[in-house]
Amino acid sequence: MHEPTRNSADERQSQTDESDEPAESNDGLSLSRRTYFKAFGAAGLAGAAGIPAPAMAASDVHGVGNGSYAGTKPSGEDGPPSTLYTTGNVQAPLPSNDWWTSALVEGYSENLFFDPGYGQAVEAGLEVGNPSTWTTSDTAAIMDVSSDFTLGHTATSSFADTRVDGHSDWSVTLKWGSGTGTTLRASLTTGLPFVFCEYTGGGAELDFPATPNVWADRGNVLGVTHNGNHYGLFAPSGDDWSGTGSATLTNGLSGGYLSIAILPDGNTSTLDTFEEYAYNFVMDTGAGDATRVSPTYDQSASEVRTTYSFNTDDKAESQASGTITGLYPHQHKYTDEALLSDTYVCPRGTMKTTSGSSFTTTHPFRGVLPYLPDRGTYDESELSGYVGDVSSSLGGSDTYSTGKEFGRAAAAAPIADQVGNTSKRDALYDAIQSRMEDWLVAGSSESSNLFYYDDSWGTFIGYPDSYGSASGLNDHHFHYGYFVRGAAALSRTDDSWGDDGNWGGMVDLIVRDFANWERPNRANAQEPATNPADSFPFLRNFSPFGGHSWAAGTAEFADGNDQESSSEAINAYGAMVEWAVYTDNDEMLNWAAYLYTHEVISAMEYWFDVDDGNQPDAWGHDTAGIVWSDKYSYATWFNADAEAVHGINYLPYAGHSLYLGWDADLAERNYSEAVANDDNGGAWNLWPDIMWNYRVFSNPSDAKSMFQAKKGSYTPESGETKAHTYHWIYAIDGMGNPNPSVTADYPLAYVFGSGSDKTYVAYNGGNAAITVNFSDGTSLSVGANSMNSSTGGSSGGGSGDSTAPSSPSNLSSSGHTTSSVDLGWSAASDTGGSGLDHYAVYVNGSQNGTVSAGTTSTTVSGLSGGTTYDFSVTAVDGAGNESSASNTVSVTTNSSGSGDFNQSVSRIDGSDSDSTVDELSFTFVSNVGSNWVDVHYTVNGGSQYNYRMNKSGDTHTLETTPDYVVGDFSSGDAIDYYFTYENGGTGNDSQHFSLTY
Repeated sequence: MHEPTRNSADERQSQTDESDEPAESNDGLSLSRRTYFKAFGAAGLAGAAGIPAPAMAASDVHGVGNGSYAGTKPSGEDGPPSTLYTTGNVQAPLPSNDWWTSALVEGYSENLFFDPGYGQAVEAGLEVGNPSTWTTSDTAAIMDVSSDFTLGHTATSSFADTRVDGHSDWSVTLKWGSGTGTTLRASLTTGLPFVFCEYTGGGAELDFPATPNVWADRGNVLGVTHNGNHYGLFAPSGDDWSGTGSATLTNGLSGGYLSIAILPDGNTSTLDTFEEYAYNFVMDTGAGDATRVSPTYDQSASEVRTTYSFNTDDKAESQASGTITGLYPHQHKYTDEALLSDTYVCPRGTMKTTSGSSFTTTHPFRGVLPYLPDRGTYDESELSGYVGDVSSSLGGSDTYSTGKEFGRAAAAAPIADQVGNTSKRDALYDAIQSRMEDWLVAGSSESSNLFYYDDSWGTFIGYPDSYGSASGLNDHHFHYGYFVRGAAALSRTDDSWGDDGNWGGMVDLIVRDFANWERPNRANAQEPATNPADSFPFLRNFSPFGGHSWAAGTAEFADGNDQESSSEAINAYGAMVEWAVYTDNDEMLNWAAYLYTHEVISAMEYWFDVDDGNQPDAWGHDTAGIVWSDKYSYATWFNADAEAVHGINYLPYAGHSLYLGWDADLAERNYSEAVANDDNGGAWNLWPDIMWNYRVFSNPSDAKSMFQAKKGSYTPESGETKAHTYHWIYAIDGMGNPNPSVTADYPLAYVFGSGSDKTYVAYNGGNAAITVNFSDGTSLSVGANSMNSSTGGSSGGGSGDSTAPSSPSNLSSSGHTTSSVDLGWSAASDTGGSGLDHYAVYVNGSQNGTVSAGTTSTTVSGLSGGTTYDFSVTAVDGAGNESSASNTVSVTTNSSGSGDFNQSVSRIDGSDSDSTVDELSFTFVSNVGSNWVDVHYTVNGGSQYNYRMNKSGDTHTLETTPDYVVGDFSSGDAIDYYFTYENGGTGNDSQHFSLTY
């Protein structure tokens, strides 16, 4: 049997022998406004000569907002398999990373596990078996795989190849003899104990290794047993079987179809039941809808309801509607459907059966957080020191290692904000943005740090790739999930960054690559820039019926497909939840909540075996490092140490991974197993911080002791920082474990602790204050784009103070520079009893920092020159209630231009008849004694307006009223402007500036 290859080095090894693939490009290098102004900075136009001009775009570069991708693979790079075994019915975008995708690339197939059965496409037809017994070793528990018969064709013993002829959400139809008059089509569907077949040019031949026991013979229907496995063979009425008493059974199939049932026992009553449904075919031609998953995320109930539907082609012999299907543990534990008495043993545990055309499951959605609140037992000074040590330089040499760097910085930046180190916070976010935007743009001469769209498969491939992400289409959700997490952090702190016209369009394409939430219409053009929904396969990595993702793109293993790091898959879908919230994409959020919830529940069931019922009792482990289609491995792809086996299913830690602490007893059991199997007995030396972060869920004192003992000597895991580890351990110590019994009506919310010591936490990803309601009756007010938390019991929650303070008033700016703005306001008051605690300062709708209650002024720094910002302030009391926002002040920071001038723009009411702030005041201060200055501007890309400014010494001004120039701007208007100024008798144009009103 296949075992994962192991390295002694701490590197994950490629799952195929083929190399990876890269590519991407753009219609010209497009800089965001923020990046644009940073590029010029104080040097202005005079420094512009040192900035390389954007390269001209190649013809096959496709722009998406500010970003772009390549349509041609970079020279010399490998790509995914180019020889594809499909019929004309199957077109790109092609599914990959499924239990059956080896059939796309091999000519026949590897073992295809459609539980409770398995099949393998071979030269003679389809080998069929029913794995039901375990063989265990120290490192694996594997279902024994052996064929009970080969399903072939009476007219031939050999087919040239097998091709994929159809597929839907969890089914595949294979075809032998494509292009000939002698064909066999067979449909396999996860969960269905049926194989549905259609024949042309002859009938069915079933070849057994030995003569089977035929215990029921009804002419066209047989009940047979081979090697203890029971089958029902269902031919059309009038088509009787021949060959009973021999090892070969044949049927002429004048009706042209056949179904085979894998029976749970050899009773005639069971054969009767299955005969009722055996003629209801679940079979697709092309991209069909024979199987379909439909989730609904109900925020008010905080649950995900998922309906699994079957569309059947009922033959004349059909006696009932729908079909019989087996349900995995993650399904039958969460359904109210009536279950049949029949069960199956499969590699995921016990399958329980139900009948009908659909069934529905209901899972609680317990939320995610972008980061943990500032409620730890840590020493603030020590934490501040660790924050100061965090590197804001991002490394990474490929999609995976770069993604890990995005995750590292995204986890550390909010902690920097909590300790007041705004310069470190800004440096980390800036580093994410700079690196992210580099990857999201494909320059015409670039060959790395870009994305390429491969239209033969319908996939985005980032270059440099790694671990077979190009050649095998492996691990896209692992790699790209980190990209989405970094993008979510940027959108959370700058909501315009994630706009489709800026960088959000490219990020959405990355999400679609591993989790396209829309089923593509293959009749439409494949072009991500203009038709994203139809350019990627539906849910590439996620198996809708299996309940979790698969990592191997082409699954060319005898053990089927596999996934090692359940936690990195959960990281991807948790990041998708955040991204959907911050970009107001409700449809994406619906699917993200479904994906996240099922990946978590399946990780608990199959990797952690939460109820100790799915992995075999005879196996000496309670944890799987890798889950395969037919086995569990206590191993990894890169290291045999127990620390790696367990740790790879913990990391990375963030607000998506709180499920690891739902069950303290499970956490103790899992950690203890790691200690017992570790080469050093729990003296962790590979990823000590990863192990400590998990240990806090079962023994906070031990976690803290281990951290304190090695804090000066250990090396953080590549996606971790000492600041985050210290903050994580001591935050959980302070709040208690995540409480899965209390949910919320908002996706970014969580509860910690129990009894009267609960801590309620929510992050509001929107631009208006909200109230988050928890299932125990507690409510929490959360200001726009901010986190709030409170402590209390379950009878209303909080401190008893539910009255928000009054709003700060009279916000104004007393001055600004190229990188800072001075603010002042009138104090708020609090009447709720808990007292005023602090003010929250918002920049462009996102919280930038806090100011203690006794202070009514601050300086916001780290801003970009020549950029207009909106500022507002709220008041927060001791119970966490936040006031509505103050008035908004808009200030444009100075830009030093070329050194010849300084300029600024302010939003004003003006002197027109209304009292609305809907005008602009332009100021240009000349450093070269300009005799005249003109200002030029456009609104939303329309006509350019040109006006001579009013001169007073070296200061030139223009207000859009009362000068009777075009004004009356509306919120959202995009204004592009520049100046022409006199210098030495000649006119000089400045660079262009822009703002959004």
